[in-house]
Amino acid sequence: MTGRLLLGTAGAFLSIGLLIPAVPRYVTGPLDAQTGWVGVSLAVTAAAGLLARPPAGWVADRSGRRAAVCAGGLLLSGSSLALLMARDLPLFLLLRGVAGVGEALVYVGLAALASDHRRPGTAINHFSVAVNAGLLMGPAVAETLFAAAGFTAVWIAAAVSALVPAIVGATVPKATSPPGPDPGDRQVPSRRPRSALRAGFGYLASVWGYTVVSAFLPLHLAALGAGSGGLYFLAYGIVLLAVRLAGQRLLATAPPARLAVASLLLTGAGSLLLAAWPSPAGTWCAIALTGAGQGLGLPAFLRMAVYGVPAGERGSAVATTTAFFDIGFLSAALTLGALAGHFGLSGGFVLAGAVSAAGALLFLPLLRHDEHQGASRDTSRR
Repeated sequence: MTGRLLLGTAGAFLSIGLLIPAVPRYVTGPLDAQTGWVGVSLAVTAAAGLLARPPAGWVADRSGRRAAVCAGGLLLSGSSLALLMARDLPLFLLLRGVAGVGEALVYVGLAALASDHRRPGTAINHFSVAVNAGLLMGPAVAETLFAAAGFTAVWIAAAVSALVPAIVGATVPKATSPPGPDPGDRQVPSRRPRSALRAGFGYLASVWGYTVVSAFLPLHLAALGAGSGGLYFLAYGIVLLAVRLAGQRLLATAPPARLAVASLLLTGAGSLLLAAWPSPAGTWCAIALTGAGQGLGLPAFLRMAVYGVPAGERGSAVATTTAFFDIGFLSAALTLGALAGHFGLSGGFVLAGAVSAAGALLFLPLLRHDEHQGASRDTSRR
C-alpha cells in the first residue's frame, strides 16, 4: 500500500505543481488579463478547495478513500485538460474552481489512506515527502515543457499526471479497516476530540511563515538587488526534504506536540530574520530556518489530527486540519500584502513571524501533559 500511496500522491501534486508557473503566465498572456486577475485565479482555487474540504472528508469516511481519491484525480485531470479550450477568463476561472474541488478530494483521500496504515506516523511522513516532492518538481518540469511546446504541453502533462492517483485509487480497498496502534505514537488519546482543530490552528500559524517565502520572497530579493529567487526556492525545497528524509524516525515517533512547537518556532524565526537582517546572507539563513520548520510541521499536524480517531472519522479530521492551510494562505496573503503597502515588506515579515511563533503556545499544554505522564511513569518504575 505504501508504494501505491506514494505514487498516487506524487502524481497528484506534480499535476498541481505543473500549474504553479503556468497559470499566472496564461492569465496575463493569452487571456490578456490584468495582473490582479492572477490573484483572483489563485483565490478561486483556494476558496473552492476550502469549501470542498468538509464534503471531501464526508466522502472519504462514508464512501471510502477510493471514492475520494478517484473523484479528486478525475476532477484534477479533467479541469487541466479542459484548459485547452479555455479561451476566455470566466471559463478559465470556473475550471480553476473545479481544480480546487479536485485538490481537496484527492488530498483528503490520500492523507486518510496514510492514516490507515499500520504505522501511520511513518506513512504520514512518507506522504508529506511525496506532496512536497511533487510540488517542487512541478514548476521545473512545467518550464521545460513550456519552452518545448507551450501551454498545450503543460495542460496535457498536468492532466496525465492527475490520472495517476485516480488509477491508484481504483486499486485500494473500498472499505477502511482500522490499523493497530502505532507503537511510536505517544500522544494522549484523551485529548483527541479537539486534536484536529488544535492541529489546524497550528497549521494556520505555520502557513503565515510559508506565505512569506512563497508569495513575498521575490519582492524582497528584488528590493535587495539579489536577482531572481530560483536558487533560494531550490534551497528551501532541499532543506525541507532533507529534514523529512533524514528525520524519518524522529518525525514518525516523537510526540507531535513537540515537533509542532519546534516547527512553529523555526518558521517564525525565519520570517523575523528576513526583517532583522535584510541581506542575501540573511535571506539564506532565513530560508534554511523556514525550510526546517516547514519540514517538521505537516507530519506533526497530520499525526496529531488523526491519532486516536476511529477509521470512519479520519477523513473528516484530515479535512478539518488541512482546511486551515487555505484559510492561512488567504488571510496571510491579504494581510501581508496590505501591510507591505503601508509599512514595507519588513512589517509584514515581523507580523508573520509573530503569528507563527505564537502558534507554539497552542501546544504548551500538551507538552506539560507529556512531561507529567513521563514523570508518572518514572515514579511507577521506582
